[in-house]
Amino acid sequence: MKRNYKDILDNKLSINSYIWPNDKKPFEFIETVLKAEINNIGLHTDFIENYGINKLKQELVLNNINVTSINSVGYFTDPFYFNQNEKILNYAKILNPDLICVITGGVLGGPNPISQEIKRKNSYLDLKSIREDTLVKLNTLFSQAEKLNLKLGLEPIGGWEILKKGHFNSILSCHKLIKNSTHKLIVDLYHSFEDIDLDNFLKKSPNLGLLQFSNISFDQNYRPIGRKTINSQNNIDNIDIPKYLKILFNRKDNLKIEFEVFQTDIYENPKDIILNLKKELLNIL
Repeated sequence: MKRNYKDILDNKLSINSYIWPNDKKPFEFIETVLKAEINNIGLHTDFIENYGINKLKQELVLNNINVTSINSVGYFTDPFYFNQNEKILNYAKILNPDLICVITGGVLGGPNPISQEIKRKNSYLDLKSIREDTLVKLNTLFSQAEKLNLKLGLEPIGGWEILKKGHFNSILSCHKLIKNSTHKLIVDLYHSFEDIDLDNFLKKSPNLGLLQFSNISFDQNYRPIGRKTINSQNNIDNIDIPKYLKILFNRKDNLKIEFEVFQTDIYENPKDIILNLKKELLNIL
């Protein structure tokens, strides 16, 4: 018997506010999500601040919208972004997300562009000492979150972005960091599509907290360079999106799937992408 994927998507589908341009009124994102009958959203800091934290909280409660993620804390290698962590944790205490995304930061700082504040001690990338320092800071962040009764979601970052985004890059390495805590992993297909542990982790691990997904753009040298939307024009899949969504749908828990593309990734009207997302997913499932 064919599964009712529409009902599953009604429950599990989320869309991240990264898709929404800064020059568009943020309340229109909420209006569009409601019109698309999507019941979950991911939020990023610029969107929260553009909307206003208290107004946004009221809107979410009024419309019974669940927050799957707040993005992001961490950035342990970059003084500017690292110093935003406490503020973002306080936003999360108000908005009550399922998870707060943790990005470890690039070995030269980050996110993008590479921070100019980073002072190199020598001409080598000292990954060992950088990772050791991050472990100390990560455990402190765990404690801060636990005092606020918040859950973090550590995200493995594709190794091709080690300089500017994340220096813990595999599911296995990130799993070791959270497996003895109450925190989870956020697995983003863009960053983990080639990870040898991906399928088994998605199928079986109790430490999975959220799956983020999109199609993937590759450059002329076949390197991943960004995200693509899901539609009939570009849906010659670079990764098997239906397979991974179905893995999540077959789990016994109620984990969400969060569609994440950035403003710089899209050429279509973001409203149209949001309004058509369920239909496009149903076409490929």
